[in-house]
Amino acid sequence: MHSYKNKKQQESQPKSSYIPHTTVGLCLEDIKVDGDTFTSIGDGVSTILFDPVVKKGVVKFEVLNIKELECIGIADESVQLNRNEKPEDRGWDKIVMYDYCIGWIGHIGDSVEGNAAFKTGDRVALELNMDSIPRTLTFFKNGEEQPLFVSDIPAAVRAHLQMKGDSFQVLKFELLPVPLAKHGEGSRSLEFGNEWKEDK
Repeated sequence: MHSYKNKKQQESQPKSSYIPHTTVGLCLEDIKVDGDTFTSIGDGVSTILFDPVVKKGVVKFEVLNIKELECIGIADESVQLNRNEKPEDRGWDKIVMYDYCIGWIGHIGDSVEGNAAFKTGDRVALELNMDSIPRTLTFFKNGEEQPLFVSDIPAAVRAHLQMKGDSFQVLKFELLPVPLAKHGEGSRSLEFGNEWKEDK
């Protein structure tokens, strides 16, 4: 009886739902696409933006770093990039970037260290909480919440990834029933739109 009750409770709990997605401005001369796997085949830098624009709800975007992914982040919906452009070419004030090398995140001002670096084989995720006040962006590596997160993000954003000789697979683009981020002890909020300063 007890196990039956637990099963019924699990079935009644809200579940995440898949979000259909497409890329924006993808150049097939530079990127090979196989389902949800993207591989850089060009000589230059490629940036991939994803639709839909995220405007509401709690959204999780997770990728598998198949080979040497450089960075992942968000861009204001106004950002449109041409071939061989990096996300910051439209202005640091319009983006947030999580870099693979030492785990820093970048916006206006200093790049701030504190999140874990990620490497080939790691899962990296963004959680966008567009319903919270203020709206937040939280990073995850292999399911573990990272301490640096971003608050007061724009009301409409896209996920972006920067590639050069890289390969990644989109694992999840989904609407969550509740946020996974806790922002507990040891977390630090960095405000979008303000100049960031690295703690000395």
